[in-house]
Amino acid sequence: MGDVIPLRQYTPTYGPAYAPSPRPVAVRAYRPEVRAYRPEGARSVADRLGVAGLRLTRRGRVVLVMLAMLLVAPMVTWGATAVASSPGEPTEVRVHAVQPGETLWGFAEEVARPGEDVRHAVSRLQDLNEMTSGAVRVGQLLLLPEH
Repeated sequence: MGDVIPLRQYTPTYGPAYAPSPRPVAVRAYRPEVRAYRPEGARSVADRLGVAGLRLTRRGRVVLVMLAMLLVAPMVTWGATAVASSPGEPTEVRVHAVQPGETLWGFAEEVARPGEDVRHAVSRLQDLNEMTSGAVRVGQLLLLPEH
């Protein structure tokens, strides 16, 4: 190989204007102290819980979000769960066209079971005919259960 030339160590030379200070000087950046207004003796929630200096890392925030999702997910899915009911008993019915002077109460008296309150029979007729009120019109077709 060839000859190796040693490198000289470079020593900077300063003139009098650029001479380093004999001792280091600490310079603090100006930061005005900003504090939220708090009445005398009042403590924040963090102070009362004893977590005033708590700072979460990225991992801590991810874990906190995951825990919150685990707590909320069952509530969301519980509200969306549908429960199927069993189908009702089949009822034999006849179709009747309402005549002048006929009322739902009169039909309920006809189809009420022995000992059944007529109001319950009216409710059953409304459910069977998908009615929101007890009013009937002349010519309206009603489904009436057979005995």
